[in-house]
Amino acid sequence: MGTDINKDFIFRHFARKTSTLQRERIAQWLRDPKNEETYYQWLEEWETRHPQYIAPTEKAYEKYRAYLDTNADTAEGALSAPVVPLHASPWWNRPWFMAASVVLLLGLMTFLLRDRLQYQNYRTVYGETRTLTLSDGSKVQLNPNSKLRIPRWGFGERTREVWLTGEADFSVTHTPNNSRFVVKTDKNMEVVVLGTEFSVFARSRGARVALTKGQIQLQYREGEQARKLLMKPGQLATFEPGRHMALSVVKQAESAPVSAGNRFVFDETPLREVAFMLEERYGLQVQLGTPELADRVLVGSIQAGDPDQLLQFISELLDVNVIRQGNRVQLTSH
Repeated sequence: MGTDINKDFIFRHFARKTSTLQRERIAQWLRDPKNEETYYQWLEEWETRHPQYIAPTEKAYEKYRAYLDTNADTAEGALSAPVVPLHASPWWNRPWFMAASVVLLLGLMTFLLRDRLQYQNYRTVYGETRTLTLSDGSKVQLNPNSKLRIPRWGFGERTREVWLTGEADFSVTHTPNNSRFVVKTDKNMEVVVLGTEFSVFARSRGARVALTKGQIQLQYREGEQARKLLMKPGQLATFEPGRHMALSVVKQAESAPVSAGNRFVFDETPLREVAFMLEERYGLQVQLGTPELADRVLVGSIQAGDPDQLLQFISELLDVNVIRQGNRVQLTSH
């Protein structure tokens, strides 16, 4: 199904020359995300070749003015002529109303679909990790339960701005024109970089940026104040709701778990932080038995393909009981 759908076929569709059955075939073909991306590329190409009609309003106005100048008497008589009432059709059946309805409907559809048309949206579900290579050569590892939005057109040429919700690791390439790579979040914080490796965490409970290699600039707000910070490799910047930004060295602070694919590295990471990670990455609801247990720290690394392997590692390393029922997990001391 859909193997004979090509550019010419889609161009005929854009020109409204396809039948109802052919449009249904296109709809089935678009269920594949790869085909959807190709569809939007062809749409941009078709619109470039077939610009929409622009009404010559200035010429029409000048023509109308010339008519009034040469037919002043006729126009004046027409304006003073008595108005003969006609049998009015219902207002909803008048041409002006139907035209306005079509314009309103098209405007509403454009508004609702603008995000999908202008941006590529990549999402991961709980437990899923996805590796992306952007058009400028930069690489992104999108961690579980995260979303990355990238401009569909002009990325790498006019802009290198992306929007992140969740967690991602970035390896940014340098461009000949030294264009900035900017990661935007909804936490009043942006990461500005020319070429480096770093991780960004932006979730409901706060935000973190860990720099691995190179140099980045953070642009953020504290209250009404706009601030900037130049980070160095090995530093961790933490933003928590209602608190100021805290800068620390990753190996010395109570750091977040660092992950690369299915490998997790814990460097004196409190168990409460691991509980948050299990909730955000895998959708688990973790209950810690006591505050003392929440303060215990993990040190070490593990290759875990699923949350059960990670829970087994925690159980053995901290000598705690792990009870899991569905998405509910309870950790208690022996």
